[in-house]
Amino acid sequence: MKLGRVVLLLMTLAALFFAADLAASDQQGSAPQAKEGIERLRRGNASFVAGQFDTSRIAAARRIEVSAGQKPFAAILSCADSRVPPEVVFTQGLGDLFVVRVAGAVADKAVLGSVEYGVEHLGIPLVVVMGHTSCGAVKAALDSKAPAHVGPERVNIEHILAAIRPALPRARPEGDKWVTAVYASVERNVGDVIRLSPVLGEMAAGGKVVLIGAVYDLPTGKVTFSETASVPHLTPKETGSGAKPAPSAQKKGH
Repeated sequence: MKLGRVVLLLMTLAALFFAADLAASDQQGSAPQAKEGIERLRRGNASFVAGQFDTSRIAAARRIEVSAGQKPFAAILSCADSRVPPEVVFTQGLGDLFVVRVAGAVADKAVLGSVEYGVEHLGIPLVVVMGHTSCGAVKAALDSKAPAHVGPERVNIEHILAAIRPALPRARPEGDKWVTAVYASVERNVGDVIRLSPVLGEMAAGGKVVLIGAVYDLPTGKVTFSETASVPHLTPKETGSGAKPAPSAQKKGH
C-alpha cells in the first residue's frame, strides 16, 4: 500500500474516532467536563495563593503546541482590572482559558458574542463570570445615579455603569456595602449572560454549557465560586426576555 493511502486511511480512522468521541460527549452533556474544569481552576488558584507557578504552560514547547489550534477548557468573563489576570489567578497557560475582559465584567453584545463564539465553535463546556473585591466600576456605580442626560464624553462609561446599577439593590445590607455590591453584581452578570444571550441560555438549559459566578479577593488572591446557575429549559423568545436570576455568588459552591 502506498504511503499516501496509508496516511489517508489513518486520517479517516482518526476522524471516525473523533466523531464517536464527540457524539458520546454530546450525549453525556457538559456537566462532567465543567466539573473537572472547576476543580482545575480551584487547584490552580490554590497554587497561585501558595506562590507556586507552572511555567511549562507558557514555555516555548507549549507555544508551539497551541499554534496549531486552541481547545480552552473554560471561558472566563472577568473585569479588566490590571490586578486580576485570570491566567495568573488560576495558574493556567497558553491555550487553557478563553478570556473576555471588560470593566465590571458586564455582559454587553460584544462580550456575549465573544463568549458565544467560545462555547459554540470551540466547544467550551464552562463559563465563569468573575468579579473582584474593590472593583472600581462597582464603586462608581454605587457613588453615582443614572444621569438624565449623557453627553458624548460619558456615553461609554455610562454604558458600563448602567449595566451594574440594577444589581445594587440586591446587595446585602449587612457587612461592607462595596463588597456585597460586588457579589450582587456578579449575580446580576451571570443572570444577564442567560437573559441576554438566547444562544447561551438555551445551551445552559440543555446541559451543553455550565455557568458559574466567582469573586476574586484582592488581598488574599483567593477565588470564591458560587453554585452553578440553574437554568430551566426556555424557548429562545423566553430566554431573551428574562430568565430566572442566577444564585448569589455569596453562597459558596462545594
